[in-house]
Amino acid sequence: MEKTIKVGTRKSKLAVCQTELAIQMLQEKYPDKQFELCYITTEGDTNHSTDIKMIGGKGLFVKEIEQSLLDGKIDIAVHSLKDLLPQTPTGLVLSGIPKRASAFDCLITVKPLNDLADLPKGAKIGTSSIRRTAQLHHLRPDIEVVPIRGNLDTRIRKIADLNLFGIMVAESGLKRLNADTGDYYRFSLSDQILPASGQGALALESRADDDYINGIIHSIDDQDTRVSVRLELQLLAAFGGSCNFPVGSYAHVDGSTVTLHAMISSYDGQDWYEKTVSQAVDSAGNLGNEVASQLLNAGANKIIEEIEGSNTND
Repeated sequence: MEKTIKVGTRKSKLAVCQTELAIQMLQEKYPDKQFELCYITTEGDTNHSTDIKMIGGKGLFVKEIEQSLLDGKIDIAVHSLKDLLPQTPTGLVLSGIPKRASAFDCLITVKPLNDLADLPKGAKIGTSSIRRTAQLHHLRPDIEVVPIRGNLDTRIRKIADLNLFGIMVAESGLKRLNADTGDYYRFSLSDQILPASGQGALALESRADDDYINGIIHSIDDQDTRVSVRLELQLLAAFGGSCNFPVGSYAHVDGSTVTLHAMISSYDGQDWYEKTVSQAVDSAGNLGNEVASQLLNAGANKIIEEIEGSNTND
């Protein structure tokens, strides 16, 4: 009898939903194979009080899952790609990146908006992301950002609990969960806020030497998404690869051309560097590094030095 393929995921509602979507895609390609959901607790799931960048930043939600994969306890790990470190651990491989959902952020607010300029002066917006915070402060320095963590339902409840005007979340999570936002309003930030590298994309990770599993996963790989997120992660790696810097990026393929739009700023959004570059897909293998170099040479290196210095002194 053929063995059941074990698929590891975090226990959060969104992580389970995303893993079920991945299993559904795999099941459609391989209807006779059996897949089993395996739940794994990560540090990011248990520590809700400490600032994310103080307890590991990127990789916080994946380390235990990757270890289970290396130990052979599971065969496939399903992640939100934006949670991954730019460098895949030795012995593992990103064997499948399905077609990406929306990469962008949105606001859930108590009143309707047509633009960030419509936010009331001094409005309180909830988010734990330094990337979102920096971009909000860059566009609206008067906004008060209130740190919030927890799953999507918890964050939505905090609008009332903390008297917030709204919260900023990923559109992909809202859509995948078909979240009930009650009487609140949704406003897409697709043309105003750059997302995290890899946001909206799923990553299926497996052992590099497991050709059987890797072949199964590769069946749901989307090449355009893989090209786009690889450049976004390449850019992030050039900045040090963590979420300790306010970095946003979005790459997309249009025919034979790929365009990468990226930003990096100080925590308060006042020191700001931004770049958009397009290249032919066939020659864009190093585009993430090239855009990062242009931003660093324009002055972004000072931001990184200052942030690294302040984190060292904390």
